[in-house]
Amino acid sequence: IETKDCASTSQAARLTSLAGIDSAYFWICGLIAALGIFFILFRRTVTEAAPQPSDEVARRGIGAVMADALRSRWAVLGGAAIFLYVGAEVAIGTQMAFFLHSDAIWGHSDAPLAYPLIGHIMGDDGIFGISAEQAGKAVALYWGGAMVGRLVGSALLARVKAPRLLAAFTAIACVMCAYVFAVGGVGAGVVALCIGLFNSIMFPVIFTITLERTTASEEATSGFLCFSIIGGAAIPPLVGYISGMTDYVTAFFVPAICYALLCIFSLASARAPVRHRAEDAAPATVH
Repeated sequence: IETKDCASTSQAARLTSLAGIDSAYFWICGLIAALGIFFILFRRTVTEAAPQPSDEVARRGIGAVMADALRSRWAVLGGAAIFLYVGAEVAIGTQMAFFLHSDAIWGHSDAPLAYPLIGHIMGDDGIFGISAEQAGKAVALYWGGAMVGRLVGSALLARVKAPRLLAAFTAIACVMCAYVFAVGGVGAGVVALCIGLFNSIMFPVIFTITLERTTASEEATSGFLCFSIIGGAAIPPLVGYISGMTDYVTAFFVPAICYALLCIFSLASARAPVRHRAEDAAPATVH
């Protein structure tokens, strides 16, 4: 339980707060159970609706198909790009509330409340500094930026080639991360929230770029790219470890490296030959 100005809390207040956590996990458990029951009852309908595997997959088996993906340089590079992108996005999002609440950013300042949208979402609790609860509310802007950015990105992709747009977005995200750990302060919190806006188009664009350049089959490439989202489970613990050893601000250098590598990937893809037309490639999965 967070308190300010050396305030104390009673045992009853602590138990009430912990009870809220218990009820949240109860509802999460109930939702998972409901999904399990749904799939058990309607498993035949779900199976019939699922697309049938191609003749190649049925003949060779999933192991051989994935080996085909690993033999393609662009399938491997695309998988690495997805790994880095998802890892960077999730790492920033999972630590955003702690980052904003830290003393080096918003913990000892009311300045963020002056920003119209940010101040409206967080609300003023009348206590100096941004509390953990207020910072948690502000995280919605990070994920919401990704949604808004997809709408803007769709319009831009109609006018700008995908590799160039990806290079621009990844370069901007890299610079924003560098600003956060190099400069810090109240402005760094606003900049960090805006990174979500530039994350928006990365997954579908990486997916499409890879499918256009891979020498492996669409099934093998798509499966390997989907597998590569494990970056969302690998990079966040690394960022968390670094933030524990140093601070939340310094840990932003890890996402900065990820975005820099993604920028290199996009620049390389602009020079690579396109083997499949975009309209012939499998549609990109929205993440």
